[in-house]
Order: sequence, then C-alpha cells, then structure tokens
Amino acid sequence: MAELVETETAEVQSPEAGKKKGLTGTAIKMIALVAMFIDHFAAIVLTDYLNKVTPEDLAPEQSQAWFSEHPGVALLNVIMGIMRLIGRFGFPLFVFLIVEGFQHTRSVKKYAMNLAIFALVSELPFNLGFRSRLLAPEYQNVFFTLLLGLLCITFIRLLAEQNRDNEKLRPLFYLAAFLAWPLLLYAVLFQSIPGYVVVIMTKLNEMQAPVFVILFLSAALISLLLFLLIGAKWDTARRNTFSGIILPLSLFGMIAELLTTDYSFVGVLTIVVMYLLRKNKTLAFSMACLTLTINNPSEVTAFLMLIPIAKYNGERGMKVNKYLFYAFYPVHIGLLYVLAFLAGFTGFALK
Repeated sequence: MAELVETETAEVQSPEAGKKKGLTGTAIKMIALVAMFIDHFAAIVLTDYLNKVTPEDLAPEQSQAWFSEHPGVALLNVIMGIMRLIGRFGFPLFVFLIVEGFQHTRSVKKYAMNLAIFALVSELPFNLGFRSRLLAPEYQNVFFTLLLGLLCITFIRLLAEQNRDNEKLRPLFYLAAFLAWPLLLYAVLFQSIPGYVVVIMTKLNEMQAPVFVILFLSAALISLLLFLLIGAKWDTARRNTFSGIILPLSLFGMIAELLTTDYSFVGVLTIVVMYLLRKNKTLAFSMACLTLTINNPSEVTAFLMLIPIAKYNGERGMKVNKYLFYAFYPVHIGLLYVLAFLAGFTGFALK
C-alpha cells in the first residue's frame, strides 16, 4: 500500500534537548508501518487463501448459502475486511511524513533519489505479492506515487511560491487555464465513484478515442475562456500561484495515471492537498482523508488517524536508520508472498 519515508531535519539535537509531550515522527512512522503490515497480510496471505478455498464459479445468489455452510471461511472473510480497513490508516500517514520530510530535508534531490531507488527495488516483490507474477507492468508500487507527489510539490514550491512575483511566468497561466477544467472533470468523473457518476464514467470509457479527444478539447477551450475572464484582474502573484499548482498537478498526476501507480492521480492529489494546507496540520490531514474517501469510501477509516496527528509534537524522535524504514516495504511484502507460496495459497509466474 504505502511506504515509510524519511523525515530529515536540518538541526541536530541532543537526545534530551527540547523534548515535548506527544508523538514524534518516528512514532507516526511506526503506526503507519503496523497499519501497512496488517493491510498487506490481509491483501496477500488471507486473500490468496480465500481465493483458493472459495469456488471460482460461485454465483452471487449462491454465495450466502455457501458461506453459511462454511462459517470459518465467512468469519475469516470478515476479519480480512476489518484488516483492510485498518490498512487505510497507512497512506495518509505516509503522505503526512512526505510533506513533513519535504519541508525539513537538507536535499530534495537526495530525498527523491532514495524514493526512486526503492521504487525500483520494491517492484519485483510488489508484483509477486499482489499479482503472483515477477513482471506486472500494469500496476506499480506506491513508492512511485510518493516520488511523483514529492516532485509535484517541489515544482509547486518553485513556481507558486519562490517565483510567484516573476512576470516572465505569465505565459504559463494560459496553459494552466487551458488544463484546469479538464483536470477537474477528470478528478471528479474518473477518480471518484459515487453512484450518480458511474453511468457517465461507463459511457465515457466506451467512447472511441476521437470522440474523447473532441470532448477534452471542448472542455479545455471553455476552461481557457473562463479563466481568462476570471483572471483578467489577477495580479502576477495570483496568476503564478494558480499556474504553479495546476501545471505540476496535471503533469505528475497524469504520469501516475499512465504508470498506473498505487493510488495514481488521487495519491498525488492527496500529497498536494496536504502540502497546500500544511500550516494547519489538522485541516490538512482532514482534507487529505476527504480526498481519499471521495475516491474510495473505504478510506473513511483514515480519519481516525487525526488522533495521532493531533498529538504530533513536531520532533524527529528516536533515531533509526532511515533505510530500515525504506527497506521494510519490499522485505515484508516479499516475505508475505513466500509465506503464501509455501502454504500453497498462491503460485508463481514470470509474467
């Protein structure tokens, strides 16, 4: 699901200096780690077992009767569902740590490089754990999402904050205005699943490419005209802030979609939401959870993590080698796959 990430700080403090009550960054990581393990144990071991013991050709109308005859399997199915809901605690916590780490890291370049390296390292165990195949190019692990989110907020800081008064960036406003409305439509129609848009999504997915392109260009032209009117009285800072948010989100969100990373566009969007509202951590975390829940109602349990976030004291906490946190992701997924494989719950294929 999600990974543990570093929260580097520029200051070096003695172990006893400036200690505060509450939860440290390390404690937040440990909560996220436990939630992630619970989620992945259910998603890999329990899911493979249930798939093995449940008849493949079981019709929906027969399922209730079959589970009544097999109460142990039915109970395990409920337990698995609960564990997956607990697993929803993880991703927003990792997003929180990404944003915290971004604000305090000595080197964003090094931070991004670490994420990129472990994204590549994690891909094979991720494929085995969730696809039982060594090669599964249709779905990438969440390290890629976290990396793209980090790059996205890096560009937002560069364009929307550090260069917000730069008049030379004015042409970017027109491109952002062109993309803003299609981006919003995509986020609403393709990234959320309320019942009232399911029919619309189905029809759009059935459309031929030329029709879809025409609809996109029509929405983009309307968007351009709309924001040219709205932004006519905007000053340079406001235009650059608008451009500096829309363009990076469009770029890195679409890359996440093309790569089909875990959480994809909505994952990058969640990181952006958390970053933009970072001055109020409770609000930032709440809106990030809301973003995830609109996309997938099962993410609603993530709101429970507002409790540890409210107790976060802003300190790094116990010093642990950051690479242990990085390595935990591919190692534990690989071990869970081995456990499921040795137990006979799953198989192995090259691709």
